Amino acid sequence: MSTIKANNIEEVTSGGATYFLSKAWVNFNGTGTVSIRDDGNVSSLTDNGTGNYSINFSTSLSSANYATSATTNGGSSTYSLNSQTAILASSNGGADPTTSVFRITTGNSANASSKTDRTFTHFMAVL
Repeated sequence: MSTIKANNIEEVTSGGATYFLSKAWVNFNGTGTVSIRDDGNVSSLTDNGTGNYSINFSTSLSSANYATSATTNGGSSTYSLNSQTAILASSNGGADPTTSVFRITTGNSANASSKTDRTFTHFMAVL
């Protein structure tokens, strides 16, 4: 298998957009014994308490100025996307994000201050 290495990928057409790729992503079970289902550039998760996790990157990012996206669903066996579903993303407990870890909390959209473990949690960092 060959490896393609490039700093920038752009559309062929003139003035095309540059594509930015995910530098880290993870799909994990945040209930019971926290476990990673699959990932890219994530070495481990730290369970900091109910609905509070640290996502540790395998290889540090080149900058802490990355964008993140996170989603979650399921807090019971219903796995429904309804008022019981929400994610609250915070960077390292209110501190600035770092190149090696990002911290998220999950909760209930009906009561955003209530942290809740979720069955399916997904995170992505783009730089």
